[in-house]
Amino acid sequence: MKSTEQPRFTISPFLVFVLIHSMQFGPEYLSMSIKPIQLAGQDAWISVILCGIAFHIIIWMMYRILNHSGTDLIHIHQQFFGKWAGGVLNFVFIIYFTLIASILIRQFIEIIQVWLFPELKTWPLALALLLLVYYIVAGGFRVIVGICMFSLVRYVTILALFFPVAYFHFNNLTPMLDHSLNDIIQAGKELTFPYLGVETLFFCYKFIETPKKSQKWAHLANFISTISYLLIIFFSLLMFKPEQLSKEIWPQLTKYKFIHFPFIERFEYIGAAAQILWVIPILCICLWASSRMCKIMFTVKQLTALPILLILVFTGVCLIPDRTRIEAVQTMLSGTGFYIIFVYIPFLYIVDVVRMKVRRTV
Repeated sequence: MKSTEQPRFTISPFLVFVLIHSMQFGPEYLSMSIKPIQLAGQDAWISVILCGIAFHIIIWMMYRILNHSGTDLIHIHQQFFGKWAGGVLNFVFIIYFTLIASILIRQFIEIIQVWLFPELKTWPLALALLLLVYYIVAGGFRVIVGICMFSLVRYVTILALFFPVAYFHFNNLTPMLDHSLNDIIQAGKELTFPYLGVETLFFCYKFIETPKKSQKWAHLANFISTISYLLIIFFSLLMFKPEQLSKEIWPQLTKYKFIHFPFIERFEYIGAAAQILWVIPILCICLWASSRMCKIMFTVKQLTALPILLILVFTGVCLIPDRTRIEAVQTMLSGTGFYIIFVYIPFLYIVDVVRMKVRRTV
């Protein structure tokens, strides 16, 4: 099946790897190890693997739905549930992506305020970031994919995490399999938020050349994210005890303090500033998907809807004043994402299977 969009707007199937990995591997990795390790201790790595496998199954379901319908989620909602109910569901996704954009900007600004500029106000940096996002999204989907590709240079800072090997305590990994299955599953549930991002496939599908060929790249992206999260969990286990993690907010940034070069004394400053490479791609994809839904639902130009969404995001960022509110919003979005991934998408898959069987019998 070929994309329904014009070739000049589409991307090659292998670029789905870049899209999905950029969405999944966001700034959440800085603090993702805290709650899973507190719940499952040294067995938290099992939760990472189970969560990765679960997302592979979800990706498979999504492609089954998309390949059968041949269109994106916006039109799938209308096909499955009618114009009005489908419109309500699309509106829910607009709010969902807008909130994700808001919390990610606020998290990034908090990192800059804590690690670099304590006196910095929230709104100037939020405004600058959103103007940059507008410029990128206005360039079109292929420009966004190019930004996602460029953001992969961030792995330079990830490799720097191998430097504190001398401070690793390998006895922190034992005893293995010392926690109950319930603890491991609960830890896996806490890992849902870092893994979120595969749902954007529902909106990018029509912009992929021969989209059926892109499925293996989506699975590869999820696999690489799983490997990356495994390394992060292991590094956290090797450097911190669970009781120490309870006092940390960003364990991955703390590790940068152990890195020293003759020409760079405070490497954590680079690590903190480099988080913009994690944030910008996700912001662009979320706001592109939201503005595209507005374009189809309200029959307006996408560049007309985009500034309105940016204003809403800016307002949302300014209404999240401190760490307590940031954690509350993130917890809410994590729960919402969990139900979208593990309840709503399987529900859509079942509806699709029933519809296909009904078509064959008619």
